[in-house]
Amino acid sequence: MPHDQVSNRVREKRNNLGLTQDQLAKLVGISRVSIVAIETGRFQPTIETALRLSQALETGLDDLFQLRGEKK
Repeated sequence: MPHDQVSNRVREKRNNLGLTQDQLAKLVGISRVSIVAIETGRFQPTIETALRLSQALETGLDDLFQLRGEKK
């Protein structure tokens, strides 16, 4: 089930760093399938995983995940 209230920029940030889904998954300690589910919005990560993603993607958590309709 999609999480309509939260959007993310995981794919964009991953691509900007030239990482594959598999490489990012290994950096974060989760499966590639989980990365796919997060990128497509089918799964929301735990706060621990979200923090690990932000570290691996060299960006702030608030830059990676946003509430839909939230103004920057």
